[in-house]
Amino acid sequence: MIGIIVRRELLALCRDRRVWILALALLAMWAMLYVAALGQQQRLQAERAQIGDTTRAQWDKQGIKHPHRGAHFGMYVFRPDVPLSAFDPGVEPYVGQALWLEPHRRNMARFNPDADSGPATRFGHIVPAFLLAGLFPLLIMALAFSQATQEREQGTLRMLQSMGVSNLALLAGKLIAIAACLVLVFLPVFALLGISAIWQPGVAYAESTYLLPRVASLAAVYLLYYLGIAALGLAVGALSSGSRGALFVLVVLWAVFVLAAPRAASAIAQARVPLPSATQFWAAIAHDYQRGLPGDPDLATQVREFEAGLLRQYGVASLSQVPIGVNAARRLVRDAYADKVHAYHFDALWARYQQQQRLLRWASVFSPTIALVGTSAALSGTSLAHQRHFENAAEQYRQAVNTALDQWDMAHTQGNVSYETQYAADAVWQSVPAFHYTPPSLGFALRSAWPDLLLLAAWAVAAMALLGVAARRWRP
Repeated sequence: MIGIIVRRELLALCRDRRVWILALALLAMWAMLYVAALGQQQRLQAERAQIGDTTRAQWDKQGIKHPHRGAHFGMYVFRPDVPLSAFDPGVEPYVGQALWLEPHRRNMARFNPDADSGPATRFGHIVPAFLLAGLFPLLIMALAFSQATQEREQGTLRMLQSMGVSNLALLAGKLIAIAACLVLVFLPVFALLGISAIWQPGVAYAESTYLLPRVASLAAVYLLYYLGIAALGLAVGALSSGSRGALFVLVVLWAVFVLAAPRAASAIAQARVPLPSATQFWAAIAHDYQRGLPGDPDLATQVREFEAGLLRQYGVASLSQVPIGVNAARRLVRDAYADKVHAYHFDALWARYQQQQRLLRWASVFSPTIALVGTSAALSGTSLAHQRHFENAAEQYRQAVNTALDQWDMAHTQGNVSYETQYAADAVWQSVPAFHYTPPSLGFALRSAWPDLLLLAAWAVAAMALLGVAARRWRP
């Protein structure tokens, strides 16, 4: 019976030109946005590559100088381009593209792309993922509710019921037919997304094996979202007395899902979990570095204890007699504690970001779109968790570079050596390996997005349950 209903509904959908015209128009709009986003992504990628090569060449050719002065010359590292960021940039437009690496201090990412955008770019900033998450549901809702209301308004519902066709079978057949249309329309979209991501310049075979599962997961998540939207549209259409009432309810629901709930949740999260100002953040780091974290002695005491330990270790009376570079050894101790203090405060800052994210997830109770947006960014590799992964990798690299230079300094000097001494040459700077970042796996993305996935699945189940209730209450 359901098979007959599905064939009947598919034939009706295929004959409805309005549906295909709207679908093709939205798909054409999506393709235009995606092509424009790809062009912007490639431009930014070329700029990052050029600046990265320039800063590395400057680092390698510093000339002869004290190794610590060379370390203070510093360098920029850039997060490698994420191939799927053209589809869903996630947090990338709002966080920095580069990290400045220098001794003693961990910096925040800077130069976010939106800061360089003109007023025309900021107006109407729509990304391809938003078109799929925000505008396509309108088409699906319009398609779904009319499938239910037309049966009542055209008098076919009474006839079908008199023939023994159950309401549940009829609505289930309609849902399956709509799902088949969605697969037919949207699988080519994600196929194009996967092909374009793999064929981007600089994407190697290893990255292609990393991308394809992500694209497949994105397709599954979006189709789950659309299935829940279609079930909701059918349920509202069956429960409403007419097309106008159903359309009004669905437009209100769409506005809540896509416009009102995300913005209200963001405002509440920022109010409930405020972030420290830059002045407060860096002042707290400076205070704890000098005075010590809770349970630690102050920095001066730590340095005195270290110097006394050096004298005992080498059995000498003064630091000038120590057979290693004292300044370099002292810097290693001070920087190790600076790294500890920075990690403490940066972890606290990231914890606040995560608290805000948890509040946004609670708002998914009122909007499946919020859950979809979080999952989409995670699977695209542009979520907050991916940004933190990159910044932690860059911080580990910064610490490794500074430690290596200080250890080289300590091994090539004795006693206290002035910073004005020039004894490190280009060979030392060139011995520092270039920064190489390996993006996290799909498993990392799924672990970071599992609450959003669970909420999205719960929404789909709730929509199916509402459709079951509507089947029992559907009357001619």
